[in-house]
Amino acid sequence: MPSENNIAKILMSGLILTMTPLSVAAEDNVRSNDYGNDNIAEDFISAFYSWDATKLKNLMTENADTVAILYYQRWAEAANYEVKTRRPCTLEAKEIVCAITVIDDFGSTMDYEATDTFRMVLTENKISAVTFSGDDPPIFQELFRWIMQKHPNILAGHCLNMFAGGDTPGDCARAVASAAREFMDERRKAGS
Repeated sequence: MPSENNIAKILMSGLILTMTPLSVAAEDNVRSNDYGNDNIAEDFISAFYSWDATKLKNLMTENADTVAILYYQRWAEAANYEVKTRRPCTLEAKEIVCAITVIDDFGSTMDYEATDTFRMVLTENKISAVTFSGDDPPIFQELFRWIMQKHPNILAGHCLNMFAGGDTPGDCARAVASAAREFMDERRKAGS
């Protein structure tokens, strides 16, 4: 299988929208009072879902993996993510965890809601590491298998290097949303 489909394989394996930070602050370098300040995490969530990339970058350290976060933000904006439930961020095992339930073009088309979970490490009042994951249901994974079969050009084109340095997240999200509509139409016709 071509390398451009690696992300699709990851999506299908249940690691939906999960990324590992390129650099994680060493535990010894993280002061305990950094974890008590969840205002930075709350500001991060506000900046993310208001599509303020500049503020988002300013909240993160230079060595944090901003590439994947900014890609995801642009993907989410293009897919019309709308916050349905914003829970307060909490401290869990030296990470600040923020869970946000959203409605988006994928969920609207395939009849589900998803929760984005961001896990952040703070160092000197900046986010030094962040991971994110979504709890999209199995139908989202089915969609990507279907895309690989019916529209591999999406993964080789607009979604090339998805969440790994790709430069067209908006086009990718819109292409996947369009494919989702076609996928659901096909399922309805087949009686699924």
